[in-house]
Amino acid sequence: MGDCHRFDCRKYNTSVTPGALKRIMCWLTGARSVSYNIIVTDGQAIGGGKNMKKPLLAILMALLLALSGCGAPPSTTPPVIYSAPELKYRLISNFGDLFYVDRDFYPVAREGQEEKSALEQFPGIRADAAEFSAILEHLALPSKADYTNEEKLLIYREHKKLALGVEMTTSGDAYHFILRVGEGQGQRIEGTITPSGKITVLKKEPSSNTYPICLARGTLIDTPDGPVPVEQLRQGMAVWTVNEMGERTAAVVARTVATPVPPSFQVVRVRLNDSRTVTASWGHPTAEGRALGDYHAGDTLDGALVAAVEQVTYEGGATYDLLPSGMTGLYWANGILLKSTLATN
Repeated sequence: MGDCHRFDCRKYNTSVTPGALKRIMCWLTGARSVSYNIIVTDGQAIGGGKNMKKPLLAILMALLLALSGCGAPPSTTPPVIYSAPELKYRLISNFGDLFYVDRDFYPVAREGQEEKSALEQFPGIRADAAEFSAILEHLALPSKADYTNEEKLLIYREHKKLALGVEMTTSGDAYHFILRVGEGQGQRIEGTITPSGKITVLKKEPSSNTYPICLARGTLIDTPDGPVPVEQLRQGMAVWTVNEMGERTAAVVARTVATPVPPSFQVVRVRLNDSRTVTASWGHPTAEGRALGDYHAGDTLDGALVAAVEQVTYEGGATYDLLPSGMTGLYWANGILLKSTLATN
């Protein structure tokens, strides 16, 4: 073989056939045929020929470059874009120890309640294709026509984690998130995450991550000066309570508490047949020590019949409670006698 030139095109996904090269050479030389050896192997083109002038050879190789795509910039890999549920999993993996209130166990854990909820909610969970796909991938479960009750329970638990544990909303080209980690004295973390999974923490602050058993914002507490919204009460203010003899008596506020709750937090609204109504966490105790969430229509509460009990979504941001001085821890909320969650007896 005469002069030989090699072009390495292995990093390009293109090729030129020997027939095409031969036609180009004939056109360049004006000959009907050209004795020229072309070898195309492993992404390389090797050429050489007798009596081939170097200028023509240079033109040939330039055309080879153009046809083969050599010299073109390498293609870039597009960024991976995650679905919203997949991004929630990335947040959970990054921060860990996620805290949220599990409604199947709080305020009252009932045997078989979680299993029952899993079966009831499974069709709705499956209907959300993006979340369902993310859960299956996380659990390493295959996509199939039916799932066992045990698998449905696992899927339901992941659904609760995603739905209740991470609050995420769109914010321009990214998502804004809020989550809490650590039970008790934990943290509240706020930030953004891009569709490609880049996390930016905007705020990290201490948070009292507890299971709220308090009153809704705006609940009126009876005081000697008239009804006062529970969130406005402060230590030392006067309030009505009940003494050990069962008599109404004045006391002072010994302590107050405000517990942050997520937007999806559920509370119970109890309405009596005399029109009194109170809204609080399910586990808030009445004067009898019974949780509000355990009452049903027809039960008796503070001398009246319960007309209705309903579960509602609470958007007040926090729940509130107070502890009156004295031995009983009792006070009137919207005219209904309740017991403080802060009482030790």
